[in-house]
Amino acid sequence: MKNKTKIGYALVIALLQIQSISAQTPGFTDDVQDVPIDNWILPMLLVGAGIVFFYLKKKQTIIK
Repeated sequence: MKNKTKIGYALVIALLQIQSISAQTPGFTDDVQDVPIDNWILPMLLVGAGIVFFYLKKKQTIIK
């Protein structure tokens, strides 16, 4: 019963927050600064592969 009341409260709060969301004003201009994202893609892929390798090796040593 407690879970149903918590879910109900969360649902009511979420619905109340959705009502207060509004769109941007039409005064948005297109003079925004472009930001390159290509500079760090390869290093982040290498770091991610290293972390995956580390955790897989760690898990294999625990199993043995």
